Amino acid sequence: MPRDPEINIAEADLVFFDTETTGFDLDKELIEIGLVKAKAKTFEIIAEKDIKIKPVHIETADPDSLGIVGYDPEEWAIEGVDLKTGLEQFLSYTEGTVLVGHNIAFDWMHVKKSLEQYGMRFNYYYKGLDTFSLAWQKLAGHPSLPHLSLSELSAYFKLPPGRPHRAIDDARTTYQVFLKLLKEPERRAF
Repeated sequence: MPRDPEINIAEADLVFFDTETTGFDLDKELIEIGLVKAKAKTFEIIAEKDIKIKPVHIETADPDSLGIVGYDPEEWAIEGVDLKTGLEQFLSYTEGTVLVGHNIAFDWMHVKKSLEQYGMRFNYYYKGLDTFSLAWQKLAGHPSLPHLSLSELSAYFKLPPGRPHRAIDDARTTYQVFLKLLKEPERRAF
C-alpha cells in the first residue's frame, strides 16, 4: 500500500479550498473547485484557482443544488474542463500542502471519491484543518452565530461576502475567516 506523502506540517503551505457539487450525496458530481494557496507561517497568498468541471450526468443533478451553485450551462461549456483535467489542476496546487476548508469533510470526501475514480493519488497531507471546528471552539454560543456557517462567520467578521456557493469565493472567504479566527480569543461567555 502506498504511503502518505511525507510532509513537515510546520513548513507546509496551506490550500484553502471549497467544492460545489450537483447535490449533497456522495454519488453526485463535483462541478467546481476553488482554491487559495497561502504560504506557510506568513499566510501570504501564493496563488488562486477556480476550476469548473463539466458534469457528465447533469440529468441526475438536484435542481435546487444547481440553483444554489448558480450553475450556468453556457459558462461551464466555455470555462469547464473534464473531471480528470480538473483534478490534475487541483493536484498541481496541492503537492506537499495542508488542506483547509469550512466543514472540510464534505469537500474532502467529494475530492477523494473523484480521485479514486481515476486511480489518482492525493499529494497533500492526509489530515486537514476545518474552520468550522475552529469557529466552534472559539465562538459557539454566540447569538449571531447559531450555525457557525461560512456566511454567518463572514458577516460576523464584516468580510466582503463574495458570491456564496461559488467555489473560489467560498475558498477566499474560508481563508479570510481562518485569519480572523486565529486572532479571536478563546471562547467567551455570550
